Amino acid sequence: MATYTGSGTCLSVSAAAPATNDAAGFAALTWTQVGELESIGEVNVTHATSSFTNLCTGKTSVNKGAQEAVTVAIGCALDRDDAGQTLMTTARKSLTAIYSFKVAEANGDIVYFRGQVMSERITGGSGVNDTKMGGYSVGVKAPATGDTFVVVNAA
Repeated sequence: MATYTGSGTCLSVSAAAPATNDAAGFAALTWTQVGELESIGEVNVTHATSSFTNLCTGKTSVNKGAQEAVTVAIGCALDRDDAGQTLMTTARKSLTAIYSFKVAEANGDIVYFRGQVMSERITGGSGVNDTKMGGYSVGVKAPATGDTFVVVNAA
């Protein structure tokens, strides 16, 4: 596989849940693209560390624990008329709504996941040459079954 840059990567959001937590379930949703996207933070899966120290030997072993939740940071130039940013704001205002997210990468790969918009921020724009920025953090929800991040490789 060849390396590639992030240029051309897009983020879309849907208020709907997939019927199944797989590529087909997510692909069937209706998506709204988030406009003026500048950055998508690290998308990773990590596990808690569980340690055990053997009393007899005095040696510690490390075991792989539960899968830990992650937060994905989203950065964009503020556009209050953008349908995708409006949907992100609506998601942030809800205490319980879990939304679906789609990251379409520059090479054609797609990463799907579910989460709650935990925060919304407005920054910058204090100087004449500063762009007014907006941003969100998405708390990723691990499904009961299947992968947290459903990755579909480009053909």
